[in-house]
Amino acid sequence: MERLAWIEVVDRHGDVTIRHPVYAWPVKLGRAYTNDIVLDDPYIAANHLEINSMADGRYQLNALGSANGLVTEALRGKRTDATVSANDVTRIGQTQFRIRPIDYVVSAEKLLSGTPWFRSWSALFVGVMVLLLSQLLERWMFYASDDIYTLLLSPLFESISLFLLWAGFWALIGWVQSGRSNFIAHAVIASMCFGLFLLLDGPLLRYVDFALNSNRVNSVLSFLLLPLFLGPAIYRHICLVSRVNRRKLGVTVVVLMVCLVGVINVPGKWIGKNDDLGSMAYLRTIGPPSMLLIHGISIDEFIIGASALKSKVEE
Repeated sequence: MERLAWIEVVDRHGDVTIRHPVYAWPVKLGRAYTNDIVLDDPYIAANHLEINSMADGRYQLNALGSANGLVTEALRGKRTDATVSANDVTRIGQTQFRIRPIDYVVSAEKLLSGTPWFRSWSALFVGVMVLLLSQLLERWMFYASDDIYTLLLSPLFESISLFLLWAGFWALIGWVQSGRSNFIAHAVIASMCFGLFLLLDGPLLRYVDFALNSNRVNSVLSFLLLPLFLGPAIYRHICLVSRVNRRKLGVTVVVLMVCLVGVINVPGKWIGKNDDLGSMAYLRTIGPPSMLLIHGISIDEFIIGASALKSKVEE
């Protein structure tokens, strides 16, 4: 038999979930097995809808005694009949569908892009350099040891080992799932995200606090930085190893990162809410005076404040 059309069941984003071929008109839809298309939707009647083709290329929809009827994009509200075209989406129960004739003109083919930048060796080199330099800068700024080998080699053993384990973990999942490891791409994503995170969370935020003579920037942003970099990294890793729906994946990652922020911060603040020593605000970085944008109190004011504090302690 010659195929005449396709009936496409779509989700709320307009993505096709399944296509049913049509070989003759009319077509009946419902939950009963006597229908041409059987839909597993409890809000659809046993014999819910009949579709007929019209001479002008449109389609006539008729509800077959259904309590819920049908809803179209053009005509809101429950109806018992409607006329639709090939681009109209109709809803019966909680199922959405559209009708596409066999001669429907699809959109032009999209051109494949070239090799993504994160799959190249040059991107991997840049990512590894960002990771190492962020670690070396952190160690150099807070260097308090005479052992130069600790300063230079510790980042190599610590950062590179963790970086290789992380990238290798995702590459192994990709190889199991699709037979392709994409190790370079996973390594670039990991090195870029964690290198920039270490750079911002370490020297940059601390020196911003020092310049502003406050610890508020670091205390406010430090607990947000990890989710802001970890979330996109996990999203890109999963996109490489599976074809999961991007919207659902994005929402899932955002929810996970929000939960991570809560797990990291809420228990600590609740446990330490009466711990005055643990909640004291102080700067962890000392830099050259030329970096100060906001200067603190004078020496005389400091001595007066210290004397007042000494009196309170003695009392």
